[in-house]
Amino acid sequence: MKLYQFPVSHYSAKAHIVLLEKGLTFEAPPLTWAYLKSPEFLAMNPLGKVPFLQDGDFGIGESEVIAEYLEERYPSPAMLPAVTEARARSRWLSRFHDLYLGPQLSTLYFALSDGRAGQPGFEVEVDRLHELITMLEAQIDPSPYFLGSQFTLADASYAVSYLYIGMLSSAHGKPVTREAMPRLASWFDAVKTRPSVSAVLAATEAALAG
Repeated sequence: MKLYQFPVSHYSAKAHIVLLEKGLTFEAPPLTWAYLKSPEFLAMNPLGKVPFLQDGDFGIGESEVIAEYLEERYPSPAMLPAVTEARARSRWLSRFHDLYLGPQLSTLYFALSDGRAGQPGFEVEVDRLHELITMLEAQIDPSPYFLGSQFTLADASYAVSYLYIGMLSSAHGKPVTREAMPRLASWFDAVKTRPSVSAVLAATEAALAG
């Protein structure tokens, strides 16, 4: 099994954490941005994006699809709750990340290098991040994870993004403090101690430092 990913990618992190949580053996070959547009990679994944999982003869992209595939293909340990409503809640939190919070973090990340950060009016993008955090805070009540004592796919979605919330909001001059997200901060204190999360966080921080 191979996971094509970048350590700086919060979407890749989700798939990486799920693989580690399930104790699966896999390779994560080092990649370059140019490789994503190579004929070899595009033959596997026409979108040319990461993460991409190759499991034997089967390959699939998109972080949430990868996570759901791994949950169905390798169901133990379970990373979705048994109760229908809780499963739906886990999926909602994952979608909130992938459709709203994650893209906003990507906007702020790339704006630091492509010139958008210095353009008039860009501060609305930072304000949007604050708005999303306020929305998320109203939807969660960790104990200690999003859905109680079980670590789920939703928790895997946010682990690395938590780093980026603080880092990118500060880089753009309007930090999201712990006081502004007490529930999410409490959640992060719990999840960062898990071996899977701590390993992926360490890889992300090393990649950012390099």
